[in-house]
Amino acid sequence: MMDASRQGSAVGFEGIHKAFGDKSVLEGIDLEVAPGETMVILGSSGCGKSVLVGMLVGLLRPDRGVVRVEGQDVTGFLHDEDWHPIWLRTGFLFQGAALFDSMSVRENVAFPLRQHTRLGEAEIGARVEEILSWIELGGAADKMPSELSGGMQKRVGLARTIALEPSLVIYDEPTTGLDPLTSDTISDLIRRLQKERAVTSVVVTHDVRCAFLVADRLAMIDAGRILVSGPCEEIRNTQVPKLRAFLYG
Repeated sequence: MMDASRQGSAVGFEGIHKAFGDKSVLEGIDLEVAPGETMVILGSSGCGKSVLVGMLVGLLRPDRGVVRVEGQDVTGFLHDEDWHPIWLRTGFLFQGAALFDSMSVRENVAFPLRQHTRLGEAEIGARVEEILSWIELGGAADKMPSELSGGMQKRVGLARTIALEPSLVIYDEPTTGLDPLTSDTISDLIRRLQKERAVTSVVVTHDVRCAFLVADRLAMIDAGRILVSGPCEEIRNTQVPKLRAFLYG
């Protein structure tokens, strides 16, 4: 079991249990993510991956155990005021991108900057242009979400996610519903974000190709527990039957 008193980890889970009614989902999860690391959490649908990362932003609370974000115990946080500093440092890319349909691409990316900073409109505009250029969508600034492909919507969602320059980014199934080429583009952006901006990333996915493209380490949840965790090559060469079946069929 990891030492939950450590202050050096960006994310820490210790002894996490969670049930919904009489259905137990997580049964003693221990996992630690180092600053600047990309951790991929694998598992079949319904295994509790999204439940686990939802605890990092207060969407869910564990029944037992401790959750830490950047060394701070967030397990007992009850109010938005408690979570607010964490939210400002954390980006969450939702599975469906969750763009505002009535706002242009430019306005979607500018939204968190207007809500949470004191930047003037010129500064916000420059910041938006910089981010859109980084995701190679500078020419789409005035388009509406309905005019974009699924992959473009996901890239705009990522642009909005990183607008406040978070130190931690959580990705919930970032490549679901995308074709292989577009999935690789999203995976490349995730990796670039870590390499160029030293962002800590937690990626929830069942997309094995994406997992190996972006991960420093991987962990697989099975039957409510971490079945195995380790660096990419160790996982790729695993002899654990359930993990081999998940990775290779």
